[in-house]
Formats: sequence, C-alpha cells, structure tokens
Amino acid sequence: TVTVNSEKHTFEQPTPRNNTMFMSKKSALSAVSLVVALIASSDAFVSPLTQQRATATSTSSLYSTTSTNEDESQTIESYLKENYSLFESTVLSKVPNVYATLKEAESSTGYTIFCPPNSVMEEVDSRRKLQISDPRNYEVTEKLASYHIIPNGKVTQERLKREDWTVPKTADGVAALSIGGILTMGGELRVGRSKSGGFMGFGAKEDGGVVIGNNEAKVVRSVNVGKNGIVHEVDAMVAPDLIWRYFDQLRIPGF
Repeated sequence: TVTVNSEKHTFEQPTPRNNTMFMSKKSALSAVSLVVALIASSDAFVSPLTQQRATATSTSSLYSTTSTNEDESQTIESYLKENYSLFESTVLSKVPNVYATLKEAESSTGYTIFCPPNSVMEEVDSRRKLQISDPRNYEVTEKLASYHIIPNGKVTQERLKREDWTVPKTADGVAALSIGGILTMGGELRVGRSKSGGFMGFGAKEDGGVVIGNNEAKVVRSVNVGKNGIVHEVDAMVAPDLIWRYFDQLRIPGF
C-alpha cells in the first residue's frame, strides 16, 4: 500500500480567566462562536501534503470524490462487463478471485480500478492481442492486469489531482501534485500531470489533467461503483511497457 500521513488541525482556545463570573454574556457567546467556526473550518481547509507518495489505505477515509458519475446500484462485476467488456474479459478476469477480492475490499477500505474502454482495447496491436490470449502467457497477463487494481483503498480523482503548495511550482507555473505514485497489486505506478499542445513533443503545457504510469495513461472520467469502489477510465493501459518483453519468454520455439 501507498502512505499519506494523517494531518491534525489543532486550534488553541483562549484560556479562560480564573474569575469567570466577570465575563459578560456577549463575550462568552463570541468565544463559543469562534471555537465552532474553527472546528467547522478544519474540514473545509486542508493543509498541503508534503510527501510524494500516497497509500491507497488512507485515501478512502480522508478524501471525498470528485467523480463525474455514480452507479451504486450495480456490482463491480456487472458494471465492468457492461461498460468495459473487452478489458474485463481479456485482461482483468485473469487475476484469480478478482471479484471476491474486490467484494471484500468494498466492505472495508474500498478499491480502485483503472479501465481502458473498448475503443482503446480494439486499437491494441494485433501481436499484443495474441500474446494476451495465449494461455502460455497467462501469468504475465495476470501481472499486466494486476497493475490496474488497487484492492485496499478508494483513490478518488480529487486525491490524484490534489496539489502541494509547499514545494516550488513546475516549469509551467503549475503547482506540483501532492503524490508521486500509487501502489497497485502489480507494483508502483507514477502519477503526473497530463500535457497538451506543442509540436512533436516540444512545447506541450500541463492542462490540469492527471496521467498514470510511465506510458502516461490519462484519466478521462471517474465513476463511483457499488458502495465503496471507484473506476477510472483511462485512454491506455497503465501497466509499464517493460512487461511486454516477458510475454514470449516461456514460449517453446516451433510451437
């Protein structure tokens, strides 16, 4: 799991005088109003985080979601099969007991899944499609799929985009993100800002979006699913490209 230090907001209340009988009713009411206002503001204003990583176990309880949609009526299995059928059937289903794991997480810390839509899966190179479907590559496909799952925490879009104002701004004049990565079942993936514009890789500017992994899969939208889960739709698979080198290692020449 990835760790976010819990932040405490302490408000010092004025020490009452020994002789409280001389405090007027108006002063007492003002003091009470001030304390109530300070307590209420502790949830509205959260100081920036200084660490560069976040664990999934903490995000589910600390941060609310900014997702654009909600679908709490469906189970995660039915939702994925209906909306991300190609990724679910060819990749995600290769993780043993994946839905049992997610169901268990739903009742505790929550879970996070990154899913490319069917349009993205259809554009996957034909050779890679064969590698994924080859039963001899089952273990590698399982590893590929595991990078798309955080089984121990609901990491919202708001959390991914939260900024850290305690460090200098980027070269584009944008505040840095408060986390540098997330920990999935497969391993750690970097979190960064998406860029747009420019020409042939030069001059692109950060556009306020967020990307996952070294291949910079952009989060397109986020949907709350079930009681405590979230699905982030991405425009590419988030697993490291390095994993594709392992698909043919177990193949026997001539077969």
